[in-house]
Amino acid sequence: MRHVLALGKRELISYFLSPVGYVVGFLFVGLYTFFFYLSFAGSSDANEVLTSGVANVGIIAIFAVPFLTMGLLADERKSGTIEMLMTAPIRDWEVVIGKYMGAVIYVGCLIAPSLLQLAVVRMYGLPEWGPIISAYLGLTLLMMMLLALGLFFSAISKDLLVAVMLSFVALMTLLILGMVPESSPAIEGSGLFANALHYVFAFLRYASVGEHYMNFFSGVVNSKDVVYFVSATIFALFVSTLAVESRKWK
Repeated sequence: MRHVLALGKRELISYFLSPVGYVVGFLFVGLYTFFFYLSFAGSSDANEVLTSGVANVGIIAIFAVPFLTMGLLADERKSGTIEMLMTAPIRDWEVVIGKYMGAVIYVGCLIAPSLLQLAVVRMYGLPEWGPIISAYLGLTLLMMMLLALGLFFSAISKDLLVAVMLSFVALMTLLILGMVPESSPAIEGSGLFANALHYVFAFLRYASVGEHYMNFFSGVVNSKDVVYFVSATIFALFVSTLAVESRKWK
């Protein structure tokens, strides 16, 4: 655990010393604050304003996370410091979890200013706290999954640009899967094929980030949505560990 904390601290400090961390951080916070005030000016419903504000944070994060995670391991490869990590008395999973923990804490710092939206809206309305709490729970689960996926693509990439592109394509794919129709179109004379398409479409919709993320804004926490985010996060961290481990055999 000592190694995990040391790596996490090192990664967190590197974000605050990196121009990328500042540029992406300011753009991230600035954009979701801008969209919050647009919602605030266009609606008198306190709950609608707050939940749409939290939803905007998650959507903007899909574009910001690839830039925040691109250097987690790809930069170590590029600079050659990955070899030092591999020969140090530290386990592969500790490298992955340490890097991941630093990224999670940094993104948490970026999300923290959104809590000011609660104070602003509270001055003009009485929001229901159930939907707000569940919305932030959904946001937390989403960010943990996005960062884990970004870490994985950084682990398998030798170039920062490649890591960004892979992460961006993967996250956008998970987002647009929500556009898949709920059921397959009727296909005459091919009931088996139609049933197969129905299950394929159902699976693709289940894999959609938006399909699960937006459910948290109703104020009801569904175990299916929690399992989706938690299992995806654990799987991404697991394959990231395998990717780091494979470096020892090259």
